[in-house]
Amino acid sequence: MMYLVYTAMLALNVSAEILNAFVVVDDTLVTSTNIAANQNANDYQWFIGQKTILGAKVDEAYGKAQILKKESDAMVKYIEKMRNDLIFAVDGDSLVEIDGKKMLKTVATIDKKDNFDVPTDFMINNGNAKKLKDEIKKYKANILKLAKKEDQKRLEEGLGLNVDATYTSDMNTVSWEEHNFDHIIAAASVTLLNKMIGEVKNAESMMLNYLKASISADDFKFDQVNGRSIPKSQMVFSGDPYEADIIVAAYDSKSTPEVWYKMGADTLTEAGLGSATKIEGENGLVKLKIGTSGTGEQRYAGLIKIMDPNGQPRYYPFKDKYTVLSPSATIAADKMNVLYAGIANPVSVSGPVAADKLSVSFPGCNAASQGAGKFNVNVPTSLIGKTVTATVAAKVGESTKTLGSTTFRVKRVPDPRGVLGAGIRGGKRSKAELLANPIIRATMGDDFVYDLKWSVSSFRVILVSKGMEEPAIVCQGGSLSDKAKSAIQKAPANTVVYFSDIKVSSEAGSRTLDEFSVRIR
Repeated sequence: MMYLVYTAMLALNVSAEILNAFVVVDDTLVTSTNIAANQNANDYQWFIGQKTILGAKVDEAYGKAQILKKESDAMVKYIEKMRNDLIFAVDGDSLVEIDGKKMLKTVATIDKKDNFDVPTDFMINNGNAKKLKDEIKKYKANILKLAKKEDQKRLEEGLGLNVDATYTSDMNTVSWEEHNFDHIIAAASVTLLNKMIGEVKNAESMMLNYLKASISADDFKFDQVNGRSIPKSQMVFSGDPYEADIIVAAYDSKSTPEVWYKMGADTLTEAGLGSATKIEGENGLVKLKIGTSGTGEQRYAGLIKIMDPNGQPRYYPFKDKYTVLSPSATIAADKMNVLYAGIANPVSVSGPVAADKLSVSFPGCNAASQGAGKFNVNVPTSLIGKTVTATVAAKVGESTKTLGSTTFRVKRVPDPRGVLGAGIRGGKRSKAELLANPIIRATMGDDFVYDLKWSVSSFRVILVSKGMEEPAIVCQGGSLSDKAKSAIQKAPANTVVYFSDIKVSSEAGSRTLDEFSVRIR
């Protein structure tokens, strides 16, 4: 009953301003969708014109465009029917009379805009949200099949209509259906369905542009030809070869180009071919491989010779540069030059390439990347007293190159020491001072710079007065028990208070700390 009252209060809290805002948003979405629909209609007319002009050359793209239109129209029709059925479920009618004409209701004309019980029952309990999700997934899969396999992943990322996502609400993970339609008012639910129609139109537009580009690429008319060197990488390690593809732009695979190149040159002319190195290619492609030694920037220039349609030789220049690097890297422990077993050791790795190209190996350990050359290294306790050699490698082009290594000593995390309150450990203290600091803490020494936190699970308090030892008082957690406080309060001057059997734990494991004592003055 309280839940029903609570949900009723929520419904009452949907102000007129919020409901009017949904009307404005919905009107904007419908307008944008109509604009996209008109553009798509123009694009389909463009396909018809291309088929009339180019005939069989565009049969494949034209056919795919017709499939796209059929799939998109069906998807829009499905969502529109669900939207109208939802409005009917809410108001008992999906039509409204305006100026004597019966028209489909919009968000603006829904009577019960703030009702969320009926939309929840219609979309969630009756399974319509799940059906909608399945239809959208099927639609995306069908239109992606119209693209080349190598283009499908790129296109999928831009299509939108992401219905596989999950969401976090009140620390619980909820599905796409629950996030969008569970206890959502009618105005919002209808607006969301109209938004999905717009996303279908946008996905349709994206696929239309893709299909249009396939026609343009197949029938493109070039007005110039340029030479181009495409290196696999412009950074090369000493001892590795420099590799690049020399292509003749806008020429077909039946051409057989000849290429000359000269190291250290910025230009190469026909007059200088005698001092240049010649390489021949096939299928319109020339493979360039230059041996490397030393380090630093290297440059070269060359000429590509091809025969034009009239059988006359044409020469096209190219040039490029690359950098030869020496295999080297720096590994530094962020805190100190040892690794402690049982805790996360922050380590930085740098080298002559971008940080995202670097990888590091710590044999027997777990090195978790934190991004930008940062790693957290966890070393097992079985390696205490031993060494670990870290190796850094870099991904350059299609190969991986080892840059260097560094050896670390593995040590046990030192024991913390127990203190009372703000740092009381030993000496003469007043009762008031002791009782004002009733917490036992475990602290590391100043030379241990890791942010390692210890928790105290229990300790013992023993009072010794005039050579007589009182029974030990066991305190749970890190605080003095009421019994221990009372004993300290009653103790005479010169009583020695011992704090012993202090049990602590952290990510480094569990420890029992050395006892310490203070004397009551």
